[in-house]
Amino acid sequence: MDLLERRMRIARLIAKELAGTIGEGEREELSRWLAEDGLHQEEYGRLKMSLEANDRVWEEQAAGRRMTDAYWERAKRRIRKQRRVAWSKYAAAIVLPLAITAFWLMNRETPRVQVPVRTAAITHGVVKAQLQLADGRKVELNDTTRLCIKETGGAEIQTSDKMVKYTGRDTVEMPLTGEDRYNTLIVPRGGEFALELADGTRVWLNSESTLKYPVHFAGNRREVVMTGEGYFEVEKDAGRPFIVAVNGVNVRVLGTSFNISAYNEKVVTTLVEGKVQLQKGIDSVTLTPDQQGIWQAGKSGFEVKRVEARNYSLWREGIFCFEDTDLETILDAMARWYNVNIFYMNPSLKSMKFSVEVKRYENIEQILRKIEQTKRVEFDIKDRSVIVRE
Repeated sequence: MDLLERRMRIARLIAKELAGTIGEGEREELSRWLAEDGLHQEEYGRLKMSLEANDRVWEEQAAGRRMTDAYWERAKRRIRKQRRVAWSKYAAAIVLPLAITAFWLMNRETPRVQVPVRTAAITHGVVKAQLQLADGRKVELNDTTRLCIKETGGAEIQTSDKMVKYTGRDTVEMPLTGEDRYNTLIVPRGGEFALELADGTRVWLNSESTLKYPVHFAGNRREVVMTGEGYFEVEKDAGRPFIVAVNGVNVRVLGTSFNISAYNEKVVTTLVEGKVQLQKGIDSVTLTPDQQGIWQAGKSGFEVKRVEARNYSLWREGIFCFEDTDLETILDAMARWYNVNIFYMNPSLKSMKFSVEVKRYENIEQILRKIEQTKRVEFDIKDRSVIVRE
């Protein structure tokens, strides 16, 4: 599909979304286009607000046609001034708003039975996850799942009380199979779950996170691999350090409580109690309670700063807590928990700082209105999208 064809296709999808006739597959296609480039999100936001703000114009079809015709005539005059080789690029730039106008008019003119349009309900996340076993089996979990699964080597997996729990004595011997057997807990967008590992260590996983871990911790090591965000309460074992591998950073502990957030190219480790050592290549740093270690791609070494550590783990107690945090980080957390898309009318809004403490199970609209009370930013909610504007 060439550039012009794709722009026409996207224009049709935006118009269908505004008219409330877009299908699920089409909505996913539009979401992929929006995710490709921040400029797409800005263009989408401007067009959407312009059309919705001037909805009264479309009630008069003749006026709407005149607007479309005038737009096209102006465009053609400008195009004639461009060199032929620039046609495709220039036409692609103008076709989106023009085509949306045309598709919108056609949609409004088509006679059909009026059916009330349902706006997708935005609800908070729930307790849910998928457990992938070493033998390939997959088990869907929620807050009512009650299962007992036998594992090779004598371990049992029990799922109850919103937690996956491994029972049976952990071992320092190698498994009979001669190799470690790994399970993976996957928490999707809009979910959360917890588990207790074979050594007694407890882990709470936030939305859009995974944890890969052995059924038994064999030998003198305890190592897991994580993506996303997790809170760890590590069982003490002086002879076997516990290691969390995340985005190339190793977090090494003996017995402690800490939070790790690594949704992008930044790994943020916040120590609640005990002591942890962070290592990335030849760089390493040791944290003490209420310290935070940050490793970011493209920067050398670890940044260490003092924080109120408890604030970074309140999410597992049902509270969003952000202290002097940029709006992008805050809304990214909301997007994962409420499973929504965020669009910024102006990219500079992402860096604005806010301090927010709200209940994690509140309606998202109530949370956004609290941020709006600062008079620095406003939000519009459309279906499963949140548009951010000044």
